[in-house]
Amino acid sequence: MRGLIAEPITPQPTKYKEFLKTIAENSTIWFTIVLKETGEYMGQCSINVIEPVKNRDGLFGISILPKFWGKGYGTEATRFTVDQAFRALGVQRVSLNVVEGNEAAIAVYKKIGFKEEGRKRRANWFDGHWEDVLSMGVLDEEWAERYWKK
Repeated sequence: MRGLIAEPITPQPTKYKEFLKTIAENSTIWFTIVLKETGEYMGQCSINVIEPVKNRDGLFGISILPKFWGKGYGTEATRFTVDQAFRALGVQRVSLNVVEGNEAAIAVYKKIGFKEEGRKRRANWFDGHWEDVLSMGVLDEEWAERYWKK
């Protein structure tokens, strides 16, 4: 996984469960991603709305175990979660941050309608070098036009 965490997420009995519990408790919505056929844990995604009354901006996050990368699960989970943020939470935008080296994630985000809105230069040290962190976002009317008007 190429994210703001330098190495892939690897489940570790208690430590990992406590980490996930903390993220879930601090999220406005949280989904566990499981394989439909077996119920096997694949990852998680969430939306955190910090100022629900004033700005209504949901911050999106996702983590998927490496063995499930490149199979469309991230795209499906991202679309579902972002759609729920607009429909159920009434946010007016969904934002995310992603490291520039995570080209697969950036392609997914662009494919489903996110636009690059900014770049924080040399913001993440990864594998012996600095990487920029991209800020991306999608607005409610952009999402509605793309997915709800069909």
